Amino acid sequence: MAKNAQIFEEALEVFKKQFSREPEKVVAAPGRANIIGEHTDYNDGHVLPIAIDRYTVAAGANRPDRIFKFYTANFNEKFEFNMDDLPQKRPQWVSYMMGVAAEIENDGFKMSGKEIAVYGNVPIGSGLSSSAALEIATATLFERLEGWNMEDARMVNICRRADHNFVGVNSGPMDQFASRACRKGHAGLLDCRSLEMTQHKLPDNILFLSIYSGIPRSLATSEYNERQESCQKAVEILKKTNPGVTALRDATTKMVEAAKHELGDRVYRRAKHVVTEEQRVFDILEAFTKNNLTRIGKLLLEGHKSLSVDYEVSLPILDEMIEWFYKRTGVIGARLTGAGFGGSLICLVETEKTDIEELTASFIEEFKNKTPESPEIWQLTTVDGAKYNH
Repeated sequence: MAKNAQIFEEALEVFKKQFSREPEKVVAAPGRANIIGEHTDYNDGHVLPIAIDRYTVAAGANRPDRIFKFYTANFNEKFEFNMDDLPQKRPQWVSYMMGVAAEIENDGFKMSGKEIAVYGNVPIGSGLSSSAALEIATATLFERLEGWNMEDARMVNICRRADHNFVGVNSGPMDQFASRACRKGHAGLLDCRSLEMTQHKLPDNILFLSIYSGIPRSLATSEYNERQESCQKAVEILKKTNPGVTALRDATTKMVEAAKHELGDRVYRRAKHVVTEEQRVFDILEAFTKNNLTRIGKLLLEGHKSLSVDYEVSLPILDEMIEWFYKRTGVIGARLTGAGFGGSLICLVETEKTDIEELTASFIEEFKNKTPESPEIWQLTTVDGAKYNH
């Protein structure tokens, strides 16, 4: 896997090799890790992601016609289509890019043809939003090639519709917004209803680690959409006695407990997770402000247990990994990050108290024979989103 310093140059060279000319624009969209606020995004709630130093880089140039030519260096595949006659059969990676192009035009923009090469080092299927990085890289490249200045919320909604209409995943706005607009050294508090993001400085004495569990996952084939349906069912029940509830973001723990019998066990637990997780977002922000590392660790563990027991998106091996981290010196806290069903964990450690090499080696040794793929640990650096990387 290419290092970040190499991937920009490599993407440029890939474009020149494939299309025999220099690209007009090159943009980089990062992956993301979410500190807290899991499955709150499509419930109009709040999330607290960071953009991380793993990128999808898109290099491109305009064409005088309506032909789009895409190439991915990760799969060494090409795909070509006419924007006026979209093909129904296509590889999944094309669905993300073509979906963005189609939804941009559905939003009132008109584009000439494009030649685009993409190359990324956001691990695919690891819960770090490689798909959102691909969408935002594609959309931001279109923006630069056409000379537009698109509002963040508008671009995010375009990419979400690409997810919904071309990929078949009813995603929330967090992943794309983090990839587009987060800032280095900060966590972005995103209100998923208003699509407003505020930046919050992170303490200097912590490090973020991303732990790939060794269990790949796929949103489109997981139970992700079922969770969303359960949340909507909860809203329909709660608003009978609480008319102001239009999404679970509006509900309180008291409301959910009062409706426990009518909700039924499964929908009750889904709703309980969302309303408690919404509060944890603000609790952890306060803990960051006070540099209260003990409180941060407790909140992360509460969040993971809620994901495991109430939302049921964890796995026994992931729970075992979390327990392992909480026993290690220097670890502040850890939890599942991303949609779940495999993927990644996020771990916060104290900078001066943690031997990252020893922690990594011990973790891999402990779990290397317990998962389908080899687990990995990456130290994450916060970076700027795609709107700043061109």
